[in-house]
Amino acid sequence: MSPLPMNELLARVGGLLRRWQADSQGVAAVEFALIVPIMAITFIGAVELSQAITVDRRVSQVASSTADLVARWSPPSGSGSTMGIPQSEMTDITRVGGIIVSPYDRVPLKIVIRSVMSSPTDANNTKQWWSCTFNGLGSSLVCNCSNTSYALPPNLVTTLDNVVISETTYRYKPLVFDHFMKKMGTAGASGTYTLAETIYLKPRNGQVNMQQSDNTPCPTPTF
Repeated sequence: MSPLPMNELLARVGGLLRRWQADSQGVAAVEFALIVPIMAITFIGAVELSQAITVDRRVSQVASSTADLVARWSPPSGSGSTMGIPQSEMTDITRVGGIIVSPYDRVPLKIVIRSVMSSPTDANNTKQWWSCTFNGLGSSLVCNCSNTSYALPPNLVTTLDNVVISETTYRYKPLVFDHFMKKMGTAGASGTYTLAETIYLKPRNGQVNMQQSDNTPCPTPTF
């Protein structure tokens, strides 16, 4: 069999190339395979971001609500009590935080409520009067009187002033991206990162003390 002339061979090769170029079979499958990973990442990212924003807003609401409830506290009408807010009420107030966070898990939630007082002569000399710490794990509350220095933002208080502080943190764990966060080193070993909010509020009804478990008020800080 004699070999094909060069011009005929080129003509056949050109024809094959034109048919291959015009053949659209499988194009949709290839395009789908290329775009699916992008669509999946976009969808998962949108879900992750919306949930993270929602939880972050809940954390801010927890800090605002708990600080406001403590700042609003006053003795029952007609009681004339100066003992301070009972720890049983502090327990109820901090449990509100767990309700606000729901339906998300309250175990990663931590609330620290502090009362800080300034010196009668120096507004920059401030001390923590008492504090209560709520841990979502076990819903436990620990309260203590204190007389320790605590720095406040400048110009927040005047002399012989009092401020209530609610520091709320939440160890947020993404639905899917926790594995990638650990690999990238952008989260803790458990694949979580911390959402936090701090709220400062002045008491509505004078200084807010706390009642100890033995029914005595916390001693006033010494300066």
